[in-house]
Amino acid sequence: MKFKITSLSENSVAQSGKKLIGEHGLSFYIETERHRMLFDTGQNLAISNNAHVLGIDLSQIDTVVLSHGHYDHTGGLKTLLQRNNKFALYAHPDLFSRKLKGADNEYKYIGMPIERDTLENSGVTLKLRNASSEIAPGIMTTGEIPLENDFEEVDSGFFIKKEKEVIQDNLVDDQALILNTNKGLAVLLGCSHRGVINTLNHVVNLTGKKKIHAILGGLHLAKASDLKLKRITDHLQGFGLEKIGVGHCTGYRAILALSKEFKDRVFLNTVGNVMEF
Repeated sequence: MKFKITSLSENSVAQSGKKLIGEHGLSFYIETERHRMLFDTGQNLAISNNAHVLGIDLSQIDTVVLSHGHYDHTGGLKTLLQRNNKFALYAHPDLFSRKLKGADNEYKYIGMPIERDTLENSGVTLKLRNASSEIAPGIMTTGEIPLENDFEEVDSGFFIKKEKEVIQDNLVDDQALILNTNKGLAVLLGCSHRGVINTLNHVVNLTGKKKIHAILGGLHLAKASDLKLKRITDHLQGFGLEKIGVGHCTGYRAILALSKEFKDRVFLNTVGNVMEF
């Protein structure tokens, strides 16, 4: 299947001559012959402006896939609902949990800025599932990603508030999107909170395909140690990657480590970037 993927929200902008804006967020606009989709919606500062500048009609979106319930991936639903309520939304059931970030009993809410009732009452079709979901032929979510290796773990600074109790958030809602393109598998990553290697191993198990053509998105490695970065780059070699588009929460040290290992196969993903498979 042919895919065209446009970066609608990202942390940075590299194109000159266009009035695009960056934000701390992530959103990919995905076009196929039959579908107009969003993988994540950004923070909501950029989606309306960038869609207008790039000629993307948000009213034509038929499917939204959310990687997890943090505001910088879900906030753009506010803008989308102003233009469109006729889409199906795929996510994990934990999407609407009260997500916090903090330490020493000081927490900040970083979860969904829109309530479940608001989405349901607007007419959006919610498809909340723990397991992998086939959205269309050649398009599927990973569902929950197992934590299997000994060098990737969920950041300890994330929490969930349940009634009066605050507990650790293991981000079981973290998922990726798998596209079976004409060039091979392309995997879209939100933040890879469950680990990029854990994620790609899960993709291999789901699809039965050991080679992955491309990964695009955030790797959440800004605080990773040199040893962890080395282990991740070593393991990435086993997937035969030809394109590695990274940005958002990946971190500059991680981008440099990837570039050193994979050379020109690595690129910084920015607002307005277009990839066709």
